[in-house]
Amino acid sequence: MTQPPRPPLLDRLTASSLRHPWLYLGTALALAVGSGLLASRLEVRSSFAELLPSDVPSVRLLHDLVRRVGGDGTVLVMVEAVAGPQDLARAEAMGKLLADDYLAYGPGVIRSVEWSMKPVESWFGDHWPMFVPLEDLQRARDALRQEKARAKARLLDLGLDDAPPEPVRALRAGPLADVLDPSKPTPREQVAKRFARYRDGYLVHPDGRSVTIVVRPTGTSLGVAETRALLDRMRATADARLKEPAGQHLRVGFGGTFPALLVEYESIIHDVGSTFLFVFALVLTSLVLFFRDLRSVAVLAVAILVAIAITFGITRLVIGYLNTQTAFLGSIVVGNGINYGLIYLARLNQLRRRGIGLEPACLEAARDAAKATLLAAIATSVSFGTLILAANRGFRHFGFIGGIGMTLCWVLTFALVPALMQLLERVRPWRAAPGAAGGPPGRAVPSWLERAFARPLLVTVLFGVATLAAGGYFVSRLGTVEETNLANLSNDVRGDPEAARDAARANAATGRSNAGAIALLPSEADADAYCRVVRERTAERRQQGIVDGCETLASVVPEHQPEKLALLAELRAGLSQATLEALPPAEAARARALRADLARQRPMTVAEAPASLVDRFRERDGTVGRIAFVRASGDAKLELAQNMFAFASLVRGVPVGGRTWDAVGENLIFADLLSNVQREGPVTTLLSFAGVCLLVALFYRRWRLSSQVLTSLFAGAVLMAGVGTLIGLRINVFNFIVFPITFGIAVDYGVNVAERAERRGDVLAALAEVGPAVALCSWTTVVGYGSMIFSLNKAIRSFGWYAMIGELTTIVAALVLLPAIAIVRRREHA
Repeated sequence: MTQPPRPPLLDRLTASSLRHPWLYLGTALALAVGSGLLASRLEVRSSFAELLPSDVPSVRLLHDLVRRVGGDGTVLVMVEAVAGPQDLARAEAMGKLLADDYLAYGPGVIRSVEWSMKPVESWFGDHWPMFVPLEDLQRARDALRQEKARAKARLLDLGLDDAPPEPVRALRAGPLADVLDPSKPTPREQVAKRFARYRDGYLVHPDGRSVTIVVRPTGTSLGVAETRALLDRMRATADARLKEPAGQHLRVGFGGTFPALLVEYESIIHDVGSTFLFVFALVLTSLVLFFRDLRSVAVLAVAILVAIAITFGITRLVIGYLNTQTAFLGSIVVGNGINYGLIYLARLNQLRRRGIGLEPACLEAARDAAKATLLAAIATSVSFGTLILAANRGFRHFGFIGGIGMTLCWVLTFALVPALMQLLERVRPWRAAPGAAGGPPGRAVPSWLERAFARPLLVTVLFGVATLAAGGYFVSRLGTVEETNLANLSNDVRGDPEAARDAARANAATGRSNAGAIALLPSEADADAYCRVVRERTAERRQQGIVDGCETLASVVPEHQPEKLALLAELRAGLSQATLEALPPAEAARARALRADLARQRPMTVAEAPASLVDRFRERDGTVGRIAFVRASGDAKLELAQNMFAFASLVRGVPVGGRTWDAVGENLIFADLLSNVQREGPVTTLLSFAGVCLLVALFYRRWRLSSQVLTSLFAGAVLMAGVGTLIGLRINVFNFIVFPITFGIAVDYGVNVAERAERRGDVLAALAEVGPAVALCSWTTVVGYGSMIFSLNKAIRSFGWYAMIGELTTIVAALVLLPAIAIVRRREHA
């Protein structure tokens, strides 16, 4: 006897779910709870370095910097006199107390504290001759010797070989001419002028109400946990001091990279949490309005929440953390992953309203929805999956999490929906709500829909013209469509206005740029050689507006000290009494002061230099001098790509000791990230589109149906690019992935319309039947993306805007262009 054919896998899954609802629900909830516990341990890492491959030089050097030095972050502690400038002395005294307190944390926690510039000013003022370049001192010595020789020759010719030489002309014409010129400031006065903005040596705000101390922690500001722990400790120390009598009428605020990291992290966490809740609530509300049936909403909510929990549980096991791109995937997966259930339940409810029982209705609805939604799920996963091929870690993680999430949404929809519907049926049997979405069988096509597609060829031509115009406009603006201003990817200053004010005041008091880069060299001599090359490059390329200077330990404790001391002694000897008497009184006074300064010079050591200067070049193991710090100019505007790349070209590939060396810094990491996206973004986009095209072709194996779906998708994507460019949106390192994921998500709409039209044999009847559900699918996706436009981060907002535009253009293409093409082709073959 011939056995009946084995039911398809989908039928067996549906039937099993209906027979064993508690088993399916219990298993799903157990997985969700376990995954949720794992997901709760996920942290968000907001550093740009987390988006780059770990083998990129800037990332590798960053790890070396953390290992050897401990990072280059700062905490700016602002002490403000509440009553005004008259109490500035109290703020200065409190600044000194806090500096001592923070230094007492030990070198394992704090690298250095800069609170007074007086020691620094004295150091450079007292030792200024030792900072004169060796070459200048040699030229001054040589000029002095030549003038003495000429003077002696003249005297010998007159037989007056015992007359004193006259090296006055050499001094006036040589490198020390400015030192002797009474109309120009003395070297000490020049040093004093550099430090004049520091009142009493303190870093005082221009309005005279507050002072700032600069704390350089040993740890790195890339770690949220250690950043929060350190800031909590520092705040507790400050609070304790403010409770003392000396702290009355004072307040303390914080700025710098450590607090900025924490503010950014907390804003991201706030955005992620509020965005997810907003999206979930709005999506459920939309479902209630569409289905007018709470059981459908509850069923979809459970299925999607279980999928989300498992997705991020797997993320915790495989990746371990989220970055600024993947942190918002929960909202995106909710908005998109619920689409499969929408199509399934819309069809199920249509069948139930016809009086069909739950089990046959579930089986038929699963069959009707499975092919189109499976293709959509696979296409979406393929689009996400192509991101995994990129070297960019941000892309890879986004692709992995998104692909897993969308796949789980499809699987759990078809596994859990029958079980949940069965349980709800037992509690309360089905009763169709009057006027619910859907309609009776037959060709129920609204008259307005027939009028809209009365001339399908015209609709197709108009859509084609719009697509060509959008594509042409996008191509014409290719040179300007990319975002090259880092400031447009930053966070808005919201939340606590007092914290933002404190940070601004702290930065204003320092009076200098904190932007720059650090190079790690194998020796002190190599660090000095590195800076020499950077200075030469800067001068050759005339980019002093980009680089303000390159500093090493030699900037604090000069190199070539024995040679300089010998030269200074010779110059001092040249300033004899006879020489001074030959000078006019004003120049003679300057020469005597010069001679006194030269006489005071002696060997300088690291031990006697101000700690705030030396500690910048000290490593964790105590080694000093192997670090070069390149400081960007105050008006360098490194947030602009062209300036950022110019800065990178000055500090990278520096030849020293037979090999090249690179510096590392946040701006250099972003430069690498921008270059990486420029290189991998187009390739990833093309791979995503090619993958979706191949998948659709393999799935249908019919050119007519495949071409309709892909034409609709292509037109929607081109319109997205054109409209986005037209309204001023720019592609950046965060929103570039909108293009590949839109291909996978938007193909869902065309596939559902084309598949239903193929099954019904009537395009408009199929559109009337499936169109509302497809439109709702797009709406939930728009909600998922739309929540991002309220983010504190400008880059995330641009992601949301671009993605929403893509949703609107692709859904219009699926509901207008695709049916028009299908009608035209059917009429041609009629």
